[in-house]
Amino acid sequence: MPYRLLALDLDGTTVEDGRLPGQAVRQAVAAATAAGVHVIVATGRPYVSARRYGAALDLCTPLICFQGALIKECGGEARTLFTEGVPPAPFAEVIALAQARRLELNIYTEDTIYHGPTIHAPEFYDRWFGLDAQPVPNLEETFAGLVAAGQPVLKGLFINEETASERLTAELQVQVGDRLTVMRSHPLFVEVTSPNVSKGKALAFLADWYGIPRAETIAVGDSGNDLSMIEWAGLGVAVANATPEVLAAADWIAPPVSENGVVAVIERFILSAT
Repeated sequence: MPYRLLALDLDGTTVEDGRLPGQAVRQAVAAATAAGVHVIVATGRPYVSARRYGAALDLCTPLICFQGALIKECGGEARTLFTEGVPPAPFAEVIALAQARRLELNIYTEDTIYHGPTIHAPEFYDRWFGLDAQPVPNLEETFAGLVAAGQPVLKGLFINEETASERLTAELQVQVGDRLTVMRSHPLFVEVTSPNVSKGKALAFLADWYGIPRAETIAVGDSGNDLSMIEWAGLGVAVANATPEVLAAADWIAPPVSENGVVAVIERFILSAT
């Protein structure tokens, strides 16, 4: 059975440490595209950053951004195909917790990051997020202003050391997990989105948009934010450096990102079938 839709997570799966994809990955993606496969980027990154990586892969398919809270075309009129912000009441609780404990929390609109005090340099924000970062004195007031203006906040992102991120994820899942989605996207990052969005739902949306059956889709990832699309896809693939829950859910385990696992996926399941 040929696969016709391939969804690739970026960080930890297709690229390392925020760098752009290497030549081997670019060539493999080009070969998959030439074979008639729709290759899409599925990331927690904002649209501006995701578009940069899509361009590096010579792709102009719709981009899944903000963990699925935004699906947007990369060319032409750059139409928004889907978007959903966080529900205000539970997200206000998240902000209050962050401010009470002086935790570093970023809140995202489509084109801006708002944050309080940070120890991270602008270069850190550019490498990982690729979006204008605006410091604000009070995130609660900033969020209230965005809500009043009808400006959707697509996600929140905590930056913390790994052990603290594990504890925070568990705590937030208890406090707001029935009203928001709380996930780990990286050892340093805990992300919060609407409960109605995920990479899995975004992949299902695009499969329907292209008219491609679920059985003819592949999803490749490494972290908890990739779990939904790995479970939904006809073939769910984890790179070998993936977290334990992703490895357990995968139908096949590819080499790690450091060994170009995405290349192995394309060669085994796409190019060998053409």
